[in-house]
Amino acid sequence: MIIIDLEWNQSPVNADEDDPDYFVGDIIEIGAVRTDAGFKVTDRYRSLVRPVEIPVLSASVKKLTRISQEELRMQKPLSEILPEFLEWCGGDMLFGEWGTSDEKALRQNADLYGIDLPEEMSFVDLQEKFDRDYLYEEQRCSLSRAVEIMGVRIKGAHDALYDCINTALVFEKWRPDTLEILNTSEEGQK
Repeated sequence: MIIIDLEWNQSPVNADEDDPDYFVGDIIEIGAVRTDAGFKVTDRYRSLVRPVEIPVLSASVKKLTRISQEELRMQKPLSEILPEFLEWCGGDMLFGEWGTSDEKALRQNADLYGIDLPEEMSFVDLQEKFDRDYLYEEQRCSLSRAVEIMGVRIKGAHDALYDCINTALVFEKWRPDTLEILNTSEEGQK
């Protein structure tokens, strides 16, 4: 499984998420880790991305991610980074994410930049699985809270790579039935 986390620059215009033209935001960072069946990290990927659609970082995104406008000016655009990332993924097309917004952002950005994503790409909401099967609750538990609950060290919240590592650490310590998670037919492909 590949655990993925994205950071993106949000539109300065407040739009309704139910609007069919709603755009989550321009991806500015891709973080990912490849894990084995026990959620041990076996490989890492991180890339900053120069935003094109919304090129000026919002103040809230700068504060949250600690990524500067200057850092992004020197980066490649998503049209170059995403194919490199997909090459790194190889045949691994099962992605775990904390929540569901990363899939939406990835698909919207790929469409925007005319990049075809592999049809076999599927996503599993690891946050929902943790909430339901570990906490036995339906409320959404933040990743920082899950890290605290599991007693694993958090480092670099809202840093795409560290968020992936922290997600893997939570699941590695918990050791849920990985066969259920890795069986996308049971989880349902999105």
